[in-house]
This record gives sequence, C-alpha cells and structure tokens, in this order.
Amino acid sequence: MTGTEEVEEKKDDTEVDGEEKKDEECGAEEHKDKFNPSAYLDCFYKTASEDTAMQIVLFFLPGILYRLPEKVNTVLDLGAGPTVYLPIALRLRAQNIYTSDYAPANRETLISWCENRSSFDWSNVCTWIANIEASMETGKVMQEKTRQLMRAVLDVNVHESPVVQSVVWKENPSIEVPQKFQVVSTVFCLEYSCETLDAYFRAVRSACSLIEDGGFLIQGGVLGATTYNFGGKSFRCHCLKQSHIVESLKANGMATTAEQGYKFITHDDIFLLFSKKL
Repeated sequence: MTGTEEVEEKKDDTEVDGEEKKDEECGAEEHKDKFNPSAYLDCFYKTASEDTAMQIVLFFLPGILYRLPEKVNTVLDLGAGPTVYLPIALRLRAQNIYTSDYAPANRETLISWCENRSSFDWSNVCTWIANIEASMETGKVMQEKTRQLMRAVLDVNVHESPVVQSVVWKENPSIEVPQKFQVVSTVFCLEYSCETLDAYFRAVRSACSLIEDGGFLIQGGVLGATTYNFGGKSFRCHCLKQSHIVESLKANGMATTAEQGYKFITHDDIFLLFSKKL
C-alpha cells in the first residue's frame, strides 16, 4: 500500500460531461474486493522515480536492513500487496522468505511472480535498488535469487486471529510455515488496513505477535494521510501520527529507544523504522 500528497496528485482527472470525474471512495476493508493490483503497480512501481514515497523507502531501506544480522532465517513480508521489492532488497540476508496479503487478487499476483509468470516488469525497481546497494547484479539475477528464497504465499488479516488465515501457495508441499518469524516487514500496510486508532493498535499487535522473541520489525508508511488514490479509487485509512507508532510498539514489547534497538527515519512524512522485540 502507499499514500502521500504525491499520490493524491495521481487522481483520475478525466472529465465526464464537462465535470471532473471523482474517484470512487472505498473503505479500508474494501481492499479485499476492490483493490486492482495491475493499476496499483502501474501507478506506483512501473518507474520508481515517478513516486516520491517509493524513492524515499528504497533510498533508506538499505540502511534499515543493515541493522539486521548478517543472516536471517525467516522473513515475513506482511501485507505486501502485489509487490516484491522488500524480498528483493532482503535477498542477500534472508534464507527463507514468506510473503502475504489480505486481498485475493494481490496473493495471485505474488504467486505469479514466484512462479516467474508475472506480467509486470520489476526491472526499473531492481535497477533503483541495485544503484543504492552499489550492486552490479542485473534485475533478472536479483529476481531469480529472490525467487529461490520464496517459501510460501499466505492469506493474512491483521484484524483477525489467527493473523495467518491460510497458506495459498508453497514452494513445495513439505514446507511447514512457522508460527513466528525472525523478521516481519510491513510497509504501507498497517495504517492502510484500518480507519481508526483502535484498529491501528490491533494491526500493530497482530504484526508483533508474529515476531520471535529477540526478532525484528521493519515498518514503513505515511504520517498524516487520510486516503490514497489510484485507478479511479480512493481508499480511506487511519491518519497516523508518530506518537501512535511509539505507543503501539511499547504496548507490544518492542524497542522504542536507540539503546534498546530502535531506529526511526522520516522524510516528507514517509517513515521507516527498525525495532527489536524485547
């Protein structure tokens, strides 16, 4: 998920009978049925340089990932939408990667990428990541390395228990999906899964419940957004404040000071954080 002032400028301004066509307003829970993966990817990820939020996340992500152990056993990308940039960025540290989303259409998009039959071209985003990493790997090599690490695609709901509702794809049938993960990453997800502060706290609690003791949370998102828009739809979301983030992490036994293992980076209301489970 994503959402910034830049996003709002991408509204469909097509005119109908001389009047500006308005985006269809959707609630957060309507992601399940109304989210269009192709429109989303084309709007925000076709060329990383077109979206400010994407630029900021990709620019700061290597510095966040550097705080992880050199080798990480299990990673869950929680609420990935139809995107794979986090697994790609984690390909040199992770040994087993699991990805997930709430919307069936997004899960199918993830499966198609895992099976190397995706219609979306991730090469521009890979080039952006490689440039920041100072890597000489091609996008094709980066994606193939990442695919070799993908173990399962999960159906998740951060407002239900259990969070992992089912396993919809496995690399092979013998794989057992862990109940907890060494790293949980969740970017442009938690505040976009809901519209109230109580629901946001519930979403954070769910995310943290999936982290092993001593494990790590990588979270990113947008401060102060109330909607995000693409493909003729406007999805409502919780208007997130930094105080909400700190309070929710404290309530779930996560680090909120540098001494404990916490880092918070923000630029133009886009944030990334790293927190250790105490």
